[in-house]
Amino acid sequence: MKKKLNYSLLPSIESMNLFQKFEDGVEGILTESHPLSEVYERARASLMFFWSVNDNNENWLNSAYIRAGLNEFYSLEDAARRDFKELGQKKSAVEIKQSGNPLVHAMYLLRHSNVHATVARTKLHPTTVYTRSDSGETAHNYSAVILDGNTQDYLQRSNEANNYYTPEDLTKMGLWIDNNQMVFGVREVFIRGLSAYCKELLSAFQTAA
Repeated sequence: MKKKLNYSLLPSIESMNLFQKFEDGVEGILTESHPLSEVYERARASLMFFWSVNDNNENWLNSAYIRAGLNEFYSLEDAARRDFKELGQKKSAVEIKQSGNPLVHAMYLLRHSNVHATVARTKLHPTTVYTRSDSGETAHNYSAVILDGNTQDYLQRSNEANNYYTPEDLTKMGLWIDNNQMVFGVREVFIRGLSAYCKELLSAFQTAA
């Protein structure tokens, strides 16, 4: 059965984080919900790896950080299952395949593609970012780290791609990532996907509590 994705759940990426942090207050909720100890540890590890991607690194190192971040992201599913069980929760944790967020699914496919099929390479993309102050906007030259190649191709190299996703969804997910990584880089895209899945896990935990 093909997955049903809700494209209204995709984040709007209009700025770049200046500090290593989750989106939408996830850090605070994770800290308050400290019983989800393994989820918190693995989420922080994934965030650390994604945040380490920058234009000062060699491309192979950025690729390694992306793979590590995606692996920790994928491990959240099992971590949540163990945390929920340890806490005696009757409601199960949200599996990645149950999410409606296309970015969560794309990161899942990219993780599998990187493990079982190919290494997603990176490159630098020259762009311009702006800072705003009371005196107006200032332009800055910036080198965004992006995936080298068509993201849709990487998505399709996962064994699950054609079995569970329509060609239209694979195209839309790939194009969305390609378009959104061009300004601030792929790390900003993946940090938002990580935060989105954390929010789903936390919502399930709070509902079951």
